[in-house]
Amino acid sequence: MTETKINAAEHTGLSGCIAKKYLSTGIEFDELVSVGHIGLIKAANTFDASKGFKFATYAARCINNEILMFLRSERKRPPCVSFVQFDEDYGEYSLSEFCGGVCDDYGLEKAEDILALRNAIARLDKRERLIIKMRFYDGETQSSVAKVVGVEQSYISRLERRILKKIKRGA
Repeated sequence: MTETKINAAEHTGLSGCIAKKYLSTGIEFDELVSVGHIGLIKAANTFDASKGFKFATYAARCINNEILMFLRSERKRPPCVSFVQFDEDYGEYSLSEFCGGVCDDYGLEKAEDILALRNAIARLDKRERLIIKMRFYDGETQSSVAKVVGVEQSYISRLERRILKKIKRGA
């Protein structure tokens, strides 16, 4: 690494430019810029001019990577099964929304996948739908679901795993 010192403060605008690409993620712009500044500082500390790249090119990559790592860490969300809504009028399940683009980690970013999930849940029997509704929509514990269904908590755990496998297979 060469001894050339880079002043990161001279390149702070780069963080803002790159952060604009991620405005649609729902994270505040100032937070994205702050995370970008971390990437900029890392770039300034690790830049090696002898490799023939301009600092801005290297820094842009570091800023982008830092923001992406931050977004991945922010995506700790429950599986999209929790976006299932119980329709009281018809006693069937329907998707309450298209998951706002956050479901790509769970393989549901395409409309066909959402439709397949809806169809798989619709094919479950009444008790299975009740268990899914209580656990993933209402947020009930396995113990409280067990009391309503009339079985032991450990059996609810096994049923839940079996139901989720059934949904993944397409029922």
